[in-house]
Amino acid sequence: MSTTAPVTAPRRAPRKAPAPPRRVLRLVRQGERTPESRRRRARVAAVFTVLVAGLGLFAVVAFHVVLTQNQFRLDQLRTSATTEQARYQRLRLQIAQLESPDRIVATAQKQLGMVQPPSIVYLAPVQPAPGLDDPAASSARAQGGWSTVKPQLAASP
Repeated sequence: MSTTAPVTAPRRAPRKAPAPPRRVLRLVRQGERTPESRRRRARVAAVFTVLVAGLGLFAVVAFHVVLTQNQFRLDQLRTSATTEQARYQRLRLQIAQLESPDRIVATAQKQLGMVQPPSIVYLAPVQPAPGLDDPAASSARAQGGWSTVKPQLAASP
């Protein structure tokens, strides 16, 4: 029988705590930004860019909503105009029917009791008597017509 010695794991060296990172010091000139201020400025720029993009998208959506509302309004106006145009045409037809001579004659005979005359007599004007017309025209005729009256009118105020 042989005896074997127990196998033990090799001992590890105790771990050392990590050393704090070395800070590298360097000369900072006046007006030069530190890395922290550059990061802060980059964050502010990123937030500003996101806000501007968000506002731009909001403006596009708002414009689209207004455009759509106006399109609905335009469609309603077109429908209304078509309806009113059809109504206008119906009223014009009704007026034409009411103004027709046959309807007027029929209404006059039925409702007002009018009758057709047995005959129609047309009167023609006759020449007026020389003494009955306008006195200015008779004086112009007495003086020789327009050619003699015109120079006299031009001279008087």
